[in-house]
Amino acid sequence: MGIQSDHIFNSRDSSFLPAILRATKGRGVDVVLNSLSGELLHASWKCVAEFGTFLEIGRRDFVGQGTLAMELFESNRAFIGFDLLLFSTKRPEELDRYDSSSLFSPSF
Repeated sequence: MGIQSDHIFNSRDSSFLPAILRATKGRGVDVVLNSLSGELLHASWKCVAEFGTFLEIGRRDFVGQGTLAMELFESNRAFIGFDLLLFSTKRPEELDRYDSSSLFSPSF
């Protein structure tokens, strides 16, 4: 099993955007886990399907006060920015609840 080769996309340029939209028949994806910045962040944002979620784990656009196209929010898309370093500094007790083996083990 595994991921089909036609479901693996290059994120070094924006060619992944039309490829993902083609693969999903224009729908987009439910979740984007992103660390790209600049124009590639914008291309990733356009991949999010209606009612989907974008989870930003990069810092460049936060620190550089980047902008984001607002029209995609009209279709109930969510954008979440998460800075693990800040989280671990401000809320270390939350990370203490986990060890490396439990992070990658199913909890069901």
